Amino acid sequence: MIINPNENNWRLGESVSLSWNEKLMKKSGKKSYAYYAVSRYICIREATDGQSGILVKVLGRTPREHIILVNGEPFCKDEGEDLLKGRRYFSYPFPTVNELKKVLNIVRSDIDLQQQFIDNGIFFYPEGSFWVSDTKSLFFGLKRSLQYYDPSTDRLATAKSNDEHHQRITIAYF
Repeated sequence: MIINPNENNWRLGESVSLSWNEKLMKKSGKKSYAYYAVSRYICIREATDGQSGILVKVLGRTPREHIILVNGEPFCKDEGEDLLKGRRYFSYPFPTVNELKKVLNIVRSDIDLQQQFIDNGIFFYPEGSFWVSDTKSLFFGLKRSLQYYDPSTDRLATAKSNDEHHQRITIAYF
């Protein structure tokens, strides 16, 4: 998710509280689904003229059974609200495997940044496995399956059971 870069210039390691930002994913009858960015993030890369800044929010270990697919993309019902005619669900967006690899490389290479996560009471284990937005097509493209990235093998793997747990992060750019 992209946060307005003109309003923010956060520093490396800074704890950032974002105000509400949302992007509608799907509206289906009385239900709608949206990605959102809100709450506390850590700045892992400052914005420069040549590249956007990166904020990371660690969401902990999440079981497969808490993730659904909406428009072929992973979605957790992190929050919901009742509307006059229906219900809207919100999820933090899942990173792509390439975005995740970039974040893991940045965090692994900076001991001070790792300490910032610890100082903020955030458990972030870069060597663990992570849910990603990438999905795998099964049965001639009729069904999609969730995937996770395992840094120890540098591979994507397909989730096999509902009680499978992997770490979950979300990324915001500014």
